[in-house]
Amino acid sequence: MAGNKRGQRLTEEEKKQENAKLRREMAARGMTSAEDQKRIVETLSMRNVGAYALVLFLPPIGLWYIWTRREKLYLNRELLYALTFVGIVTMIGYINLLVQGFSS
Repeated sequence: MAGNKRGQRLTEEEKKQENAKLRREMAARGMTSAEDQKRIVETLSMRNVGAYALVLFLPPIGLWYIWTRREKLYLNRELLYALTFVGIVTMIGYINLLVQGFSS
């Protein structure tokens, strides 16, 4: 297999061995733990979608909610920080709108 050059064809036995090797490599990379699978499913649940909506439409309440219930919502650190960033940017946008409305 290693000696085969690019233009040479593999025999049937070599194809089977190469496919088995590739399947083993793919299986080793694609394995996720049960906890990771549960977290992925939970992050797409209706409860979490509601929390994401709170962060977008009512940022102070949404940020408090996701930070106090981050373990129940199965939020990992990266997602929690990303949602916090989105909430802060949304709050700044709301504050800008309020300032523009009062200054007019």
